[in-house]
Amino acid sequence: MRVTAIGAFALALSMGPAIVAAGPAPAPASMVLLDQARARPVPVALYFPAGAACTPARRCPVALLSPGLGIGHLEYGFLAGRLARQGYLVASIGLDLAGDPTFDPDGDVVRQRAGLARTGAATIRFVHGVLAGTHPGYDWDKVVLVGHSRGGDSSALLAATDPAGIAAVVTLDNRRAALPRSDRVRVLSLRASDTGAEPGVLPDEEERRRYRACIVDLKEARHDDMFDGGPEELKERIGGIVEGFLRPGAKRQASFACRVTSANGGNDDSGAAGVQ
Repeated sequence: MRVTAIGAFALALSMGPAIVAAGPAPAPASMVLLDQARARPVPVALYFPAGAACTPARRCPVALLSPGLGIGHLEYGFLAGRLARQGYLVASIGLDLAGDPTFDPDGDVVRQRAGLARTGAATIRFVHGVLAGTHPGYDWDKVVLVGHSRGGDSSALLAATDPAGIAAVVTLDNRRAALPRSDRVRVLSLRASDTGAEPGVLPDEEERRRYRACIVDLKEARHDDMFDGGPEELKERIGGIVEGFLRPGAKRQASFACRVTSANGGNDDSGAAGVQ
């Protein structure tokens, strides 16, 4: 894998200082990487962790964020900023390009959706490999994949079939790619109330207990609202649950606990299906 001149220049600009002042997350640093094997440019926005000194000796955690089909990679700032304030380097990845084939609802939907997930998974893996080589102050061995809809399917597919360097996957209502069933990759999936997943996508009750998977049903939550354009109350609920899942436990590692933030600001595990 190589980065083109434009990608290398963008990476150099994005490195920035290792220490970021506390407070609201800064505007992301944008870049374009070129996956030469597929002749595919990949836009990426980096949100650097707030108030953290990230070095190879004390690496900061990483989240790779992938958008839903037709939604820009810059339209998840509500979640990227929150994770950056929690100490994460967040790389928000553009999966759609202007020249990509358009989705045909009258065509072979299953084949098209599977192709989108495979393309997205390959793009996430490419970005992981490039940034691991250019940003050594971050923990590329225990990355968290985060994705909405198509981005969630791509993240789930990659975590299930090529889990190297992946510690957890967080999906916002992915519906078609099966979530990983593994002791090595932890799962949090937030489910919208107006859609349903295809058979086999979600772990059953026994699998949830066995793999400590966290499946959370969100009341009155629309699939298409799980981005910056959605209601503030929904974005706050999503951010609180994800933040709780990734909150550090022992040895500064994410606890991967299923914490559901209730409307009154407390913690309620009633929606944490299958979690012990």
